[in-house]
Amino acid sequence: MGRDLSARLKAVRAQLYRERLENRRRNELFSAAIRTNDLREVGAQLYRYFFEYFGVNRGDITILTDYDEREFYDRVGWMPRRRLPSISWYRGQAERHRAYLGGLLEEQIFIGYTAESEKIIRDSLFLEASMLECMITKRPRIVNNVVRELSMEEIAQARHQETRSWMNWTVLHPDNSKVLAKMHMSFSKPRQPALKKLTERLLPFADLLRYRILHTRDFRRAKYLSERDALTGFFLRPILAKRWEHALEGAGRGGGVVSVAMLDLDHFKRFNDRYGHDVGDAVLKRFAQTVQATLRVSDVVGRYGGEEFVALFPGASSEAVRSILQRVHARLREADFMPASARARGAASERLRFSAGILTVKPGRRGGLPSFDEAIKAADELLLLCKASGRNCCAFRGRGGAVRRHRFA
Repeated sequence: MGRDLSARLKAVRAQLYRERLENRRRNELFSAAIRTNDLREVGAQLYRYFFEYFGVNRGDITILTDYDEREFYDRVGWMPRRRLPSISWYRGQAERHRAYLGGLLEEQIFIGYTAESEKIIRDSLFLEASMLECMITKRPRIVNNVVRELSMEEIAQARHQETRSWMNWTVLHPDNSKVLAKMHMSFSKPRQPALKKLTERLLPFADLLRYRILHTRDFRRAKYLSERDALTGFFLRPILAKRWEHALEGAGRGGGVVSVAMLDLDHFKRFNDRYGHDVGDAVLKRFAQTVQATLRVSDVVGRYGGEEFVALFPGASSEAVRSILQRVHARLREADFMPASARARGAASERLRFSAGILTVKPGRRGGLPSFDEAIKAADELLLLCKASGRNCCAFRGRGGAVRRHRFA
């Protein structure tokens, strides 16, 4: 009797010790997670905890964009309060709407997968069907034993992934209106049917992930608005100044050049005067889209004010920038900027042109490097020469410092 009591007390103390360790580890996880806006790091921290205390061997987090739930239901042909669909229905819908479901992915985080197994998961319709099921039911689903509960095709894939059981669960928006994320947890051993208990243990982690997703989105949105012009999406002046310094540092290390171009839309005022500021805003947006679609990934564009823009071209000479701007001009030449309402009344086409002054700097040459303000001033002086010579052109300094002009075709 005494030995049994001693053994039970020892087991209780061991259990309490494990629970204290788990609680301490969970508190550390939560404390670290709320200090970062990197969702991948949050996901990695969550799964490290799941590996240690839940017996998970791999898993993934699928974060969904804000989607229109009514549109989603219309697409898949199902509405709330109807009878829940069958597994075969989910698979059929996933195959039909693969591109649409994939378009809802904001981010996917894979933990514990090899590159090969991650590719299989990405390419598999089972992932799409599982996501679709979670989006409709908004509740967890657990497979305690894949051999007993899944199809032969699913079993083969599960064996390839060394998975004997798995669980999917969803993270809902606070108003319960839509799914923010889906988490997949894979286990190397079959589990006992304990969905309720496992779900209760996971609730705090769902709350944590929900908070981090919403907070990170707010952070990214605020950061975007603080750095970019709301109308065009181009960077604001302070960000351009920082990018200029970074570009100079990079060119200095690599022995390259950096170019900056000051752009001004020719006779832009006519859009506001003739058609109104709404049309003027639409023209600016379309110009911004054209520029973004034409420039290189490394190039940076900002709105300097009104219809003036600044573009930074790391590693590009004046001639290279001239060629890039010529491509922008060619795309603009093909577009009609006449408002649809005015076009319907028989108004003539409206074309958009621009002029640009280009300054190229090579770090490492004698003399100090220009500050951002000095570079902009020099590019603006070249822009003024374009305006004085009829616009629709760019100007830059060639070898020896002589000004060269190029009229856009």
